[in-house]
Amino acid sequence: MESKQPGKRMTSRDLQAVHRRQQILQTAKQLFASKGYHAVSMRELNKAIGMADALTYHYFPGGKFEILTTVLQTAQEERIGGIVLFFQKIFAKTDLPLSHVLTELIVGLAQKLTEDQAYFQILLRERSLLSDEQKEALDSVTRLPFEAMSDYLSQRAEQGDIRYMDFSLASSQFLAHIVFTVIQQLLRGNRMEQEEARTLSQFYMELWAKPISE
Repeated sequence: MESKQPGKRMTSRDLQAVHRRQQILQTAKQLFASKGYHAVSMRELNKAIGMADALTYHYFPGGKFEILTTVLQTAQEERIGGIVLFFQKIFAKTDLPLSHVLTELIVGLAQKLTEDQAYFQILLRERSLLSDEQKEALDSVTRLPFEAMSDYLSQRAEQGDIRYMDFSLASSQFLAHIVFTVIQQLLRGNRMEQEEARTLSQFYMELWAKPISE
């Protein structure tokens, strides 16, 4: 979305431009997810949008590849932003046992990850097309939930709920495990059930438990 100067009121032309960009990105995302990036031509994309070729290139001079990278970046920011806010809400429940927090976290994270299946289909299929710089831009946003999880585990260790460890590695292991599990379920047409979330939660509670001697 194009940024405007603080305090400057958007005109009808500005709003129309924002709407058209969103229309292009949303249509492209659905086509890329269902058919694959290489199978979708600009002509097909413009026909689906109902927009002239020249107008599409006005908003995205880099053509189809710029549209792809914008689709991924926009979706990534939206997904990760929602996940970080969700984490903050869950981690604020300081009165809940850690096992309950983890279960709620797993179920909620699974739901968040399945809200935009088109994005994940594109990312898994087309990530290799991105440059190292573009991959790093996506990865830098992705690190935010891992950092939030690491900080939370550190706090729970301070409270004596778990042992001290490398919290960065622990959060990476936990979240990567959940994401991998959710992706496997998506490929099979399944979803995360409450009982499975409790089983995963119990596994990590035992893994992170303080030694009996402490």
